[in-house]
Amino acid sequence: MEMESLRNFETICIEVPKVYDFCFQAERRENICTPLNTFVPPAGASVRCNIKNAACSEVSRSEPNASGRSNVTFAVVVTYKLEVLNAEGEVVQTFRNLTFSFTKTVVLCAPEGTFTNCEIVNAACGPCLILGNQICCTFDLCIVIQSVAIVKILIPSFGLNDNTE
Repeated sequence: MEMESLRNFETICIEVPKVYDFCFQAERRENICTPLNTFVPPAGASVRCNIKNAACSEVSRSEPNASGRSNVTFAVVVTYKLEVLNAEGEVVQTFRNLTFSFTKTVVLCAPEGTFTNCEIVNAACGPCLILGNQICCTFDLCIVIQSVAIVKILIPSFGLNDNTE
């Protein structure tokens, strides 16, 4: 290392998120059913499902044990739309702003001072079937959960190379 580089050396402090724990959860919810009420589907009808929004957030956390592990519970809410199609593929009925929700508990290293991030990175619905006077669907969610804290770290910096001579 050149002497010039050593003269420009300094220690800087930066704030960064430190990930304490991370997990991926594949969640399948079957038989999420929506009543048809008074609507009678035509013969040969099929159903198309579209997920409009899927979100999760922490709702509770146990006290961390000696190693920092906690049971962390998340609320998951899914908003979706169903379209009933006739045999020719034309939409004959739409059910909008339908929702279902559930809780999901995971064990995370989440000591005091951490917060959690929960994100649904992928979601799909189907197949959907008309069963009697209701439509029942299967939903698949890919959930990424992490516990994080903002920490300060000191790192060596050699600054910018000053060639103004």
